[in-house]
Amino acid sequence: MLDYRQEGRVQSLTFKDFFPYHILTVICSSVSYAIFMVIIEPSYRAIIACFIIPFVTLIPYSIAAVPLQFFLNKCPKRFNIFYLLIYCVVAIVFLYVSYKLEGGWSIPIFNPRRMIVWAIGAGIIYWLWDSVIMQKYEYPYY
Repeated sequence: MLDYRQEGRVQSLTFKDFFPYHILTVICSSVSYAIFMVIIEPSYRAIIACFIIPFVTLIPYSIAAVPLQFFLNKCPKRFNIFYLLIYCVVAIVFLYVSYKLEGGWSIPIFNPRRMIVWAIGAGIIYWLWDSVIMQKYEYPYY
């Protein structure tokens, strides 16, 4: 259970209270990531993939980012650089592990520099939407 200070009173929020905000964060991040992919690699395939990428990115965002988001929102801070670093590191690790689990069958596609840009982009996008949507209530700085 999380406690937030709002107008001098403490309000307890549970995962059930946060669930719609988690869903909204994942959906906005997935759509933004698709736009990011089209900007990075502008081609006709990227534009076609723009309609597929949001559905594909729902899975990694839901598996890796939502539990991390719930953990980080125990002490919410908007646009915290440390949270950005955590999201980017987790995105890089998730991308590396998923690449290794698939067996490396897409070796011609794999480019380490490109994969790092994709992972950091995914982390930054999720961090932005997390700061905008989820972290409405911050603990006041004393």
